[in-house]
Amino acid sequence: MFLLVAQLTAVTGVSIAIWLQHRHEALQSTGVEISPPARSLVEAASSTLQFGGVDALKHLLISWQKRPMPPLLAIDNNGKELLERSYNKTSFDTALALARDDQYQRHVKQINLSNGQSFLLFVPDNGRNPASSVGPTPSERSHNQLHATGNPRITPPENIEQYRGVSRKPHARFPTMPLLGGVVVSFLFAALLAWYFSKPINILRSAFEQASHGKLDVRVANAMGGRRDELSDLGHDFDAMASRLESLLQSQTKLLHHVSHELRSPLARIQMALGLVKQTPHKIAEFIDRITLEANRMDGLIGELLTLSKLESGAVQIKKETLALNQLMHSIVEDAQFEAASKDIKLRMKLDHEQNLQGQADLLYRAIENVVRNAIKYGPDHSAININCYKDSADDCLHIVVTDEGAGVDALELEDIFKPFVRGVSGSQTVGHGVGLAITKQVIEAHGGRVSAHNLNPIGFCVDITLPY
Repeated sequence: MFLLVAQLTAVTGVSIAIWLQHRHEALQSTGVEISPPARSLVEAASSTLQFGGVDALKHLLISWQKRPMPPLLAIDNNGKELLERSYNKTSFDTALALARDDQYQRHVKQINLSNGQSFLLFVPDNGRNPASSVGPTPSERSHNQLHATGNPRITPPENIEQYRGVSRKPHARFPTMPLLGGVVVSFLFAALLAWYFSKPINILRSAFEQASHGKLDVRVANAMGGRRDELSDLGHDFDAMASRLESLLQSQTKLLHHVSHELRSPLARIQMALGLVKQTPHKIAEFIDRITLEANRMDGLIGELLTLSKLESGAVQIKKETLALNQLMHSIVEDAQFEAASKDIKLRMKLDHEQNLQGQADLLYRAIENVVRNAIKYGPDHSAININCYKDSADDCLHIVVTDEGAGVDALELEDIFKPFVRGVSGSQTVGHGVGLAITKQVIEAHGGRVSAHNLNPIGFCVDITLPY
């Protein structure tokens, strides 16, 4: 509806503008020049006639004839032009009408002299309206009548007064037919545009309705056809949104499956231990230790899941403070030594200079410790783990690189190791939940950094943590 109103308004405005332009052109094309140069000539001639008389005006017109300028006519009240030049009757009629119009009195003047003579001064527009009906001069008309009738009497020319009171101002008709045609075209164009815009909108509305009912595999980009406009972009954005939502729901489903699986195993072992306690009460102490171990594992898993959920939802607000990287890393290595000693793994740390960074100490400690503990867990016995901390001037960041001598990760699994419950084939036989690296990724990204991993050649695995400082 708004589009139709806009179209009708535009058509009406254009029609009025065209009518006004045609009206202006009609005034200019009826045989009288109303340009500024013509106005100057008329004013000069009228001043000469009023103050110098007829002879002065005659000399002025003769001198103008020798110059490349528009001709100015001076027609007296007997219809005779001062220099006996022929003139167009239509131009004369228009000039007489314009002389009575206040708007054009500077372009056409009628001067009344004290001796009773009256002159109409104007510049004919012979360029736009050729004098197709130019009449003969008074002397020519007399000569023609003499030869035609044999009567020596000269018929006086038409008196200028017969045109007085007759309005011959040209006018342009209002463009009714073009306006009606524009209205019809506007209706058709508005209907076409309405169909053109409503079709993708209806497709999007149907897709949103399906998505609201849980059908997230709906896509609309192909239904848009070959459009290249904002609605087509909106369709592609909808597809991206639907894909993202579908991926998130699938991730939640997988997460729920993994959590239930990880919790089911310790619960099963706890139930088995309780059953054995009933059967062999004398071994109750041994089974209580097993129940305690499984309960602690469940508690650890639930704690890690809660931490990961808070980080992913943005509920954890990072409280940054200035931290000494040396102190943080020495604390992590010192705590990891106990676990590494059980496998005879040596931890080697290289930290040349004192480095400071902005961050929350407990979260960064947990993120880096997860990487170090993973290296210990998957590294072979009697091997070494290298921890290299340095500042890179190329990206103006701090790098914490942890490498081990393990078998690494399958190339197809590298992109997924930072997802929860993904441990890869090499880690399927180790104890753990596969949540540690997911927490590391969330913590590092919350601090404005990034974490990546790759295999070393010929053996080994590397995790690179990058943090701004």
